[in-house]
Parts: sequence; structure tokens; C-alpha cells
Amino acid sequence: MDKKAIIYTSYHHHNTVNLLKDATDEFEYDWYNLLRDKDVKIPLSNYQTIIFASGIYYGRMHKVMVNFLLNHKEELENKKVLAIITSGKGAKGYAKRVKSHFKNLNVSNIEVFSCLAFDTYGPLKLIGGVNKGRPNYDDVNNLKEFLNNHL
Repeated sequence: MDKKAIIYTSYHHHNTVNLLKDATDEFEYDWYNLLRDKDVKIPLSNYQTIIFASGIYYGRMHKVMVNFLLNHKEELENKKVLAIITSGKGAKGYAKRVKSHFKNLNVSNIEVFSCLAFDTYGPLKLIGGVNKGRPNYDDVNNLKEFLNNHL
């Protein structure tokens, strides 16, 4: 049986973890929150499939996620790796960046799912934010389809 892990960071509005929880009921996963479980040793060798999920902060995945990936890149070889990102804008452009980042870590077979998400960072707070209600029902269904196609 293919053992799967979800390793995630979800901080500001918890867009990423809420999307994941709504979309991942068809498979069994071990969940790791890098922001909460900082001292937990994640046994990457136990997993055949690993999903990395993060909101986008300053144009990239959360810095804790980036550092985790840099520190464990050798352990990702020969794994099925998926990435899920949420962002206030530019979801497709960020998906290309994330894919490139994983390829730089020698993870060549990477698939990325991205969607817009509610964002009130910085000046967006003054206007009440952007993408209210996102991720939404369609985003959840799109992620379910993505997972069904790639797992």
C-alpha cells in the first residue's frame, strides 16, 4: 500500500489547510504541520508519496517549508511528490516558480496544484482583502480531481 504524507504550512487565514481537509477524504494521509510540529522528525523514508502544501508568502512557499525542502532534498529522490499552493494573486505564475524550485532540488517528477485564496496581507487589508470565499467549492473539487489524477 502506498503510504502518503501531507507536509504543510498554513498560517494567515488557514486557506491551505482548510482546502486540504475538504479535498483529501478519499485517501489516507499522515499529516505534518511544519509550523506546529517543528521538533518532530518526519520519517520521509516511510512514504512513497509526499504532498507539500503552503500558501505563497513574498512570492514563494513559506520559509519554513523552503528550509525543510532544502534540508531534506536527498530524501525526496524516487518519491512521488506533489505540491499544493494557495495565493492571493498569480496562482499559475507561482505554480511555475514552485515547480522550478522543486526541479532545482532534483525532484523532476513534480506536479503542482494552485488556486486563489483569501488574502488580506499588507495594503490589501485596507480594502477588505481579495478573493473572499476562496478557496471555494470549485477549488476543492479541482483539487480532488488533481489528486485522483496524480495519486
